[in-house]
Amino acid sequence: MKNPFLLLVLSVLLSNCQASSELLFNELPNDGWKQDQWETFAYRNRLANKTASLHWILRHDNDYPYATIFFIAALTTPKGDTQYDTLNYRLANADGSWLGAGMYVHELSLPYMDRFLFENPGNYLFKLRPAVRSNDRIFADSLLVGLHQIGLEIRTLSND
Repeated sequence: MKNPFLLLVLSVLLSNCQASSELLFNELPNDGWKQDQWETFAYRNRLANKTASLHWILRHDNDYPYATIFFIAALTTPKGDTQYDTLNYRLANADGSWLGAGMYVHELSLPYMDRFLFENPGNYLFKLRPAVRSNDRIFADSLLVGLHQIGLEIRTLSND
């Protein structure tokens, strides 16, 4: 009888220790993601000084032509401050096999910020657009095919 009770106590303790997360997803156009098109994610923070890890979630298929993807990310705080980042992620192994989960549509969690402090309550705006070009060309493709969805995962961390 002790084992089921111990299992119940452990599961309750573990569920209280896990970080909560929120997922925000955008569908991308079927004909492709235009490289000058921003995808926007609005997040309303209700608590001051909340720490979270941020991850982009990308869903793509075998029609995506590159082993990597580059993004330009913009983050605007409730105070109106905006910061930009250039992000580079590997999507495939050297042998061409895709990273991530899935057979026909592959999903990857791409780290954005390990520890981000939502300093103030209010609206935070996250924007993302692709910035990909082939190594053998000066100009980028205007449209990236094979990309289905882009999302933002906000994992709330305990403040230490």
